[in-house]
Amino acid sequence: MSAAHRFVNWAATESSNPEKFLKPGREEELVEIVNAAIKENSKIRVVGAGHSWSSVACTDQWMINLDNYCNVLNIDKEAKRVTVEAGIRLKALNLILQENGLSLSNLGSISEQSIAGAISTGTHGTGIKYSILSTQILALTLINGKGELISVDREKDENLFRAALVSLGALGIISSVTIQCEEFFNLEEYAYPVEFEEGVKRIPELLRENEHMKLWWFPHVKELQVYCYNRTSSKQFNTGVFIRWVDEKILAKYVFTFLLQLGLWFPALTIPINRFIKILKFKKEHRIDYSYRVFNTPMPPKHHEAEYAIPAENAGEAMLAIRQMIKERNLYVNFLMEVRFVKADDCFLSPAYGRDTCYLGAYKAGDKGWKEYLDGFEEIMAKYNGRPHWGKEFSIDKNAIGQLYPELGQFQAIREEMDPNNVFANRFVREFIM
Repeated sequence: MSAAHRFVNWAATESSNPEKFLKPGREEELVEIVNAAIKENSKIRVVGAGHSWSSVACTDQWMINLDNYCNVLNIDKEAKRVTVEAGIRLKALNLILQENGLSLSNLGSISEQSIAGAISTGTHGTGIKYSILSTQILALTLINGKGELISVDREKDENLFRAALVSLGALGIISSVTIQCEEFFNLEEYAYPVEFEEGVKRIPELLRENEHMKLWWFPHVKELQVYCYNRTSSKQFNTGVFIRWVDEKILAKYVFTFLLQLGLWFPALTIPINRFIKILKFKKEHRIDYSYRVFNTPMPPKHHEAEYAIPAENAGEAMLAIRQMIKERNLYVNFLMEVRFVKADDCFLSPAYGRDTCYLGAYKAGDKGWKEYLDGFEEIMAKYNGRPHWGKEFSIDKNAIGQLYPELGQFQAIREEMDPNNVFANRFVREFIM
């Protein structure tokens, strides 16, 4: 155990000062810590990479970091299944799977997160035939608020399993997860710009024709960038190491960061800057590469980020409404909007619960104008019963959350059973799901 350790999330939007900061390396230590917390009437919060915007990982009591708890426990190549400790980062897991001829079926834009953090907050990729990352989990082990180590899968206890897949850390410490993978595959990506209204109109067609599809739009710009990627047997890579280095290290890290800062100094330059970035990034591209490289994008500069999940069929009209709202309110929005799609699932607290879903991401660098943008964005999302991404910024309250999640009552009952002493009830859990 170490002394106080200040925690700041990746986006630097939330922080806390836990009284204890612990980095266990064995499952037995995790059980001991939970039992000690019960005895001392303390609370625990587990954190992986802290790659979040919300306060979901914050606590002023005991914080457990799982970076030392990241081993691969078993690989079954024939069944295409892998069991890993909860702290392993997705970026490390991707490489291990590749070495063993396996891939995750879908990934989000970033692979900095731990596997437990990613599934606990409902992290997702894109592809209307594919659900959130949690649905790739076959089984997990959990240390609950009574200090019990339990195995969880759909056959043993379907309701507990559905609650544990997106649990916000409220049921206990996820110790290990077993993941259903698939044979290692490459993706072929086609990207191209299209006029905004035309792109919006073509969303249903693009979803039907592609395994994975997303849209990028810089506010104040007339075009969308369409990204379509599908599995391919081709090994004729056409994205070299140097091109990736330029994209990740030069454009993303330096050029884009400089332009954002320039727009923060002189807000009136936001519109011409966005149009210049469009010229740099919105163009016809074709590449074939390892799946995880295509799924992932370079790490962006720090920024504010909100993301809401709405019914997939409402994606186009919601995008048009957001564009109109930005124009009517004279907002300067200096960061892209990302639009992604996932298949419905049955995880109790998944934003994609029960409906094929479009995730709309509203992003902005700098504090000035963020609240106004978020307010307008959330007003539109409310019209479509939008559910916020748990790891990103939102301002709706527990009453609104209760209306959006039909299985919240079941989750609450399971939480009370798993954690009767509220060991894992940090402020975020108390504020939104208790």
